[in-house]
Amino acid sequence: MAQSETQAVGSASLYTKTRARSERGERRLRRTAAWFMLLGLLMGELGAVWDREWHFYVGRDQFWTPPHTLIYLSVTGAGLIALAVVLADTVRYYKGTRGVDDASTVRIFKVFHAPLGFIIAGFGALQTLAAAPLDNYWHNLYGIDVALWAPFHMMGVTGGIIGTLGMAYVFASEAAIEREAGLPYYRLLGLSWLEWGALCILAGLMNFTLIGFLQFPVATFGLLQIPTYPLALAASGALALIGAVRLTHRPGVALLTVLLLLLHTVLEELFVPWAIRTAVIQQGMSYRIPGSIPYFNVVDALLPLIFIVSALIVDGVAFWRQQHQYKLSDSTRGVWLLGIVITLPQLLIAPCLLLSSWDLPRVFLEQKGVAIPPDLKLQAALIAVPVILAVGVGGALMGANFGDIWRWNKR
Repeated sequence: MAQSETQAVGSASLYTKTRARSERGERRLRRTAAWFMLLGLLMGELGAVWDREWHFYVGRDQFWTPPHTLIYLSVTGAGLIALAVVLADTVRYYKGTRGVDDASTVRIFKVFHAPLGFIIAGFGALQTLAAAPLDNYWHNLYGIDVALWAPFHMMGVTGGIIGTLGMAYVFASEAAIEREAGLPYYRLLGLSWLEWGALCILAGLMNFTLIGFLQFPVATFGLLQIPTYPLALAASGALALIGAVRLTHRPGVALLTVLLLLLHTVLEELFVPWAIRTAVIQQGMSYRIPGSIPYFNVVDALLPLIFIVSALIVDGVAFWRQQHQYKLSDSTRGVWLLGIVITLPQLLIAPCLLLSSWDLPRVFLEQKGVAIPPDLKLQAALIAVPVILAVGVGGALMGANFGDIWRWNKR
């Protein structure tokens, strides 16, 4: 009996490897498209940071500014790649091509068959592109504003988040297929290149939050002004860090995700001020505030450090569970508590880091010249902190569920 079971396992493994080899064409198509879409995401994020700083230092005199051009070229490229894969896999599905079947695709509009991640990413890109002319129309009607929470800004940002989640599905599903195939593949720090790609996507998702850190609105309670920025920090941080560990089943990846995010922000700070200064000189423009010239901002570059303690906590919990033979997935028990614990350090670190920035917007500070009574500050904290912690719990639960899906989903 033991021998027959061994033979059965060996036959199944051989079948899986044989099938994996026969599907190499499909794997090559999806993975090549995924890496090009990741490049588009990185360029789009760079354009978004550039656009934020362009608005602050130069203003918005026309729609096709250099950062807008980079953003929409990146989004268009990613959208066209997603569309091409959807159409190609639809044709390949009806032809009966190996690796393109109901187990590896989903049906949409009763006609198209394609990987779920490319469908989600395509809809995200479409939403962002649809927001562009509407946003321009809004500015023509109501004037120039730089607030993130203008309606069509939010439409574009939401599309970007949807597209980013779709790309995470693409890399995660290919990583799951690679693990199941049993064929040898290169690892770096215990992670496949596809898993590294997924971590880059999650770092990009967190970067979307940091891009808007100067733009979040402020809730005013009498004399006191409270920023809403911690809500986005708590949600994105918990989702990405816990999702990364659940996806890879490897302690340490939460910290790697933060380090990838730090690489993003440092490179952006190296490029964006130089690009603005160069464009102003070459195009003969003037700065919106005379004498206000962009240079490398250390605080902006180090914003990912807000998440460093949270990442260490997530990795520590994962390591402890692994050492005690507990699963890292398939259960959300206790995740709510982890969400609270990892949100608390962000509440402590973020103000210290942001308040050291000399150009911090006034809206993040108390009203100038007004003394705020300590009891009013305490009341505001008693209201704000539980809300922020609740958002952190929600982000943790989403990260756990998304991470489990990404770990096993092959479609």
